[in-house]
Amino acid sequence: MENPPDFYRIMSLRLSRALSDIGVNRWMVRRRRGTFLMIEASSTIENKLHGLDGTSFIFGSQSEGTTTPGLNSDIDQLICLNDTNIMSSWSEWEAGKKNMLMVKEDTCSPQHYLLQEIRRDSPEPVINSSDVLHVVDSKGRVLYVNTLFGTLIQLKSIKENLLYYSSGPSHSPFKMFDFVFAYWCRSFPLECHAWFERPRPGHWPTPEMLRDVRDCGCFLVPDGYFDSYYRHVEWRISPSLIERTLMVSMKTVQLKCYVVLKILKSHVINPHLDNEGKLTSFHCKTALLFAAERLPSEMWRENRLMECIVYCLKLLLGWTKTGMCPHYIVAGVNLFHGKFTSRQLQNLSKIISNIIDTHLVVLAYIQADDLGNRMFSTNIRTVRYSEGLHISTKHSLCRWLSVHAHFSINIDFRLILSKTSDFMPKDMISYLDLYLKTVRTYVHVLLFPLRVQYFDYVFRQVLSVFASTAASCCIRNGSVVPRNILCLFESSLDTDVASSRLKLASFLVCHNELERAADVLNDVERRYDDNVQAVCTCGNMNPFNTEHYKPLCTTSVVNNDDVLLTNKTALCVRYSRQEAFCAPPILHYEMVRGLGEDINHRKVNERDWMNWAVVDSLPYLYYLQYLTFRDLGQRGRQRQAVLNLFNCYRDASCRSHLYHRETYFNLVGHCREMEGLPELALLQYRRSVEGMPRNNAAHWHIYRLNHGYEI
Repeated sequence: MENPPDFYRIMSLRLSRALSDIGVNRWMVRRRRGTFLMIEASSTIENKLHGLDGTSFIFGSQSEGTTTPGLNSDIDQLICLNDTNIMSSWSEWEAGKKNMLMVKEDTCSPQHYLLQEIRRDSPEPVINSSDVLHVVDSKGRVLYVNTLFGTLIQLKSIKENLLYYSSGPSHSPFKMFDFVFAYWCRSFPLECHAWFERPRPGHWPTPEMLRDVRDCGCFLVPDGYFDSYYRHVEWRISPSLIERTLMVSMKTVQLKCYVVLKILKSHVINPHLDNEGKLTSFHCKTALLFAAERLPSEMWRENRLMECIVYCLKLLLGWTKTGMCPHYIVAGVNLFHGKFTSRQLQNLSKIISNIIDTHLVVLAYIQADDLGNRMFSTNIRTVRYSEGLHISTKHSLCRWLSVHAHFSINIDFRLILSKTSDFMPKDMISYLDLYLKTVRTYVHVLLFPLRVQYFDYVFRQVLSVFASTAASCCIRNGSVVPRNILCLFESSLDTDVASSRLKLASFLVCHNELERAADVLNDVERRYDDNVQAVCTCGNMNPFNTEHYKPLCTTSVVNNDDVLLTNKTALCVRYSRQEAFCAPPILHYEMVRGLGEDINHRKVNERDWMNWAVVDSLPYLYYLQYLTFRDLGQRGRQRQAVLNLFNCYRDASCRSHLYHRETYFNLVGHCREMEGLPELALLQYRRSVEGMPRNNAAHWHIYRLNHGYEI
């Protein structure tokens, strides 16, 4: 940029400082990327064990680290189906596999292909097909349609009474998630070859990077060209893996530039455009990629951030004037085509020109993430910022990333466990052993620190189930519990703050080792401080709703780059039927909570756990303390435990973290029973039914009390 205004250097430093303050810094970018790589691996492993040969990828701003809380970015998940061999030439045909040949027609846009069905037993086209997944064109070719995945997700959403969101190739029953199913093409289409060969300055991407990304291949996503007559059978090239590799290689200041472009897009540019034509994050990313290639390395510095942003805006401005926004990798593609009319491009050009001409002053008025105030919060000469704001944001983001990682990985583990619900204990243990072997096989895609951390985490989860299942069998058979089962319990304790320890304490209570149980429960109570965040994977918790998230104040944990699954979460405690004899008798009723038609009224995410006993950790801690101190004759500590149990609902902060309130009221009701207060117990059970009329074990307890039965 020629002769930038003198104040650009100062404003660049202020802007860079503010962006670091809201999470766009090297440390947080690394943490985001590590978290979502772990979630990718977990999702892929869960797919394998459920019989889906698909590899999960999380693309976009969340996994790149190029977002802020104010941008409210969704999560883009691509599931690559590996059961199909995509052929760019006949030489790539594989015997015995489902094969599809990429076919290019003159009518296809540069980024789109048709997929022709090829025989499994011979490299010849399939002649005819009556399958609804195929159509036969005028040339007699059997072509694969691209509407299957969207139709399946839409039908499932309707069946389960869920919302349905669709945008291009993405389909989802959840607003904050975009799911795309795709196929992988090992060879680059002709449209991508020019990118590798075109002349460039050479500093970025480096020759080594260009060599490495040749192994990335590209995806074919089910998205036809917007005005094509054959759009229902067209598949779009998506070089997402290459783009992610390029984004990971960028400097932090380049990522900051991209984030500012997205902030301007969301809060300044698009609000002034028609609903039909909107600038997208991909347009901004395209400008950044071209700028990174063209600008010399010395330009990408903190004190020249404003210049880099203006350069990207000028690229966008030039494209609006020509009406042509080129794809960075795929040749011949116009990213404006079908997105904007000529009038909308003129309007977009005026808005961008005004931003450039006013030297980005509009950033000072952006309220999202308090960006404007952060830029001018302190004297730049001190090279410091508001420590309170910075620490608050940093801890909040760490909290969200940790909760989301625990949430996602444990949802996958819950789905694995659901497969074993009707297994005999021996078969259940064999299946979980297969799960560990699968984890060990596929976790190698992670880098070393993440690989170890992820495997250790799921290993402890499995050990906890192993231990309670084996101990339950011993208690049921009246046999002595071997020492090695206690070793399994002890090896599984660090899954989170509470759940595995509470399962150990529960076993000790059921095994009548009350003194040891009291010690374990006291340890859990000490660990369960005000910083612990409850996490529920049963469909009752929205991980994106951070309103009730507690602040993370453990600086030593926050500042550790290698600790992504911070041990400041408390998962729900869950017992399968194979673990029943390690749970108090009150929880046995939770495993048969469905009465009559209740089972038919379970949501899709409830069917795999409603035959288990599931309880929030904090109230379960106090309930177990009540049982333990009652049997030990420690009346004062027993009264304190029941008061703490009551306060779980009385305290608004604790109440917001109760995700199984019906079970909570059932525990309180049982305490009232044990105190000889059946009328008050009935009141608690009825409160439980009021909150959850169906699939509630409280119906059994009301029946018991009305007929004089006790637990």
